[in-house]
Amino acid sequence: MITSPGWTLRTKRVIASVVLVLMALAVLRLSEILPSVAVAAILAYLLTPLVNFIENRVLAIGPLKRRRRRGIAVLLTYIVILFTVTVVMLVIVPAIVQQLEAFGRQIPQLLRSFEASLEESLNHPLSFNGEPILINGEPFVPLQQLRDATGVEHLTEMLQLQELDLVDTTQSFIGSLTGPAFNFVGGALTAIINVIFLLSMMFFLMRDGAMFIQKGIDLTPTLYRGDVRRLLYELGWVWNAYLRGQLTLALLMGTAAFIAATLLGLPNPLILGLISGLLEFIPSIGSGLALFPAALLALTSESATIPFLEGGTFALVTVIVWAGLQNVEAIILVPRVMGGSLNLHPFVVIIAIIAGATLAGLLGIILAAPAVASLRVFGQYIYGKLMDKDPFPSAAIRAAPRPPRPTLLRQEWVNRVGVMARERLDAMRK
Repeated sequence: MITSPGWTLRTKRVIASVVLVLMALAVLRLSEILPSVAVAAILAYLLTPLVNFIENRVLAIGPLKRRRRRGIAVLLTYIVILFTVTVVMLVIVPAIVQQLEAFGRQIPQLLRSFEASLEESLNHPLSFNGEPILINGEPFVPLQQLRDATGVEHLTEMLQLQELDLVDTTQSFIGSLTGPAFNFVGGALTAIINVIFLLSMMFFLMRDGAMFIQKGIDLTPTLYRGDVRRLLYELGWVWNAYLRGQLTLALLMGTAAFIAATLLGLPNPLILGLISGLLEFIPSIGSGLALFPAALLALTSESATIPFLEGGTFALVTVIVWAGLQNVEAIILVPRVMGGSLNLHPFVVIIAIIAGATLAGLLGIILAAPAVASLRVFGQYIYGKLMDKDPFPSAAIRAAPRPPRPTLLRQEWVNRVGVMARERLDAMRK
């Protein structure tokens, strides 16, 4: 019989500290592949309900074992997604590309128009109550003061406005998500390899994600497994509500912006809808940022549907419509779609967005709010344990079933049944 002596408490602490340090170093060294893993995990998380539906409803009848049935459900999910993507690529993408190219060609003209309007407004002396503002006996002209301070003649050079290359911007965004894991190959081969690895990670996460979670729970001490399950429940509540809620809001607001732009006669309505939908993934400020491209397009064009609507009047109408959409979103859509899943103050969200942009670029901006909400969950747990309080009171409230509220009609029906029962008993006694 082979025996193994147990470790002392000091040995356990040293080994645990060494393992934690090695894990932290590994994460730092492999940080370049973390965006790919994060994207795979998010997509797998979003597609898991479809996999569950196919497994439990479509493949429920049959002699297949659960693991094999789960794998087939994942493959069928891939087929559904591939069919959807193919339809989108054939029907919607060509129109988007066409409008995107037109929008890209319009950007230099829009910037020049914006520069001309700004120069014209800044080139006039400022006045107060009809009297010009004098500095050293001379009228104060903002543009002239800027020229004297910077030594630059044109406003474009002051603001450093340059033409935007949308193709390069898109490629840079895709590259930031996939990471430089395969820099030894280039071009299309790199994209193919990245897509294959992304789909492979998604497949195993959708098929065996529950097993990974259970294995992680089993690794924790027995006394703390309940706490781990409650932590995962709270984190699942936050991420489930945020990711699917933001996706729903993006679809709704993108569609609403497209319809509004079409009715107003704005150029490139599909692009404006796409911009509004994508900016919804930036919490608190994304919907406000979507107003600027729409107002800029309206300022330099005329309506295709409403006669004599152009220039500043067109921009003002566009701003009012977009502000109305944002108020509808804030008052009606967000409480019903998102609920109180994050419950973060907008100031905290803005700080989180800035920090996320610094640490992880665009992906950090998108995931900043749920990441801060997750840190709050861990902080609430630690605080509750330190203060001997329940760290998750909200979980018990959500898990508790709500008692049914009896309506007046239901109460009348109950009273009528009671009267009939008593009459039947009295008749039987007689």
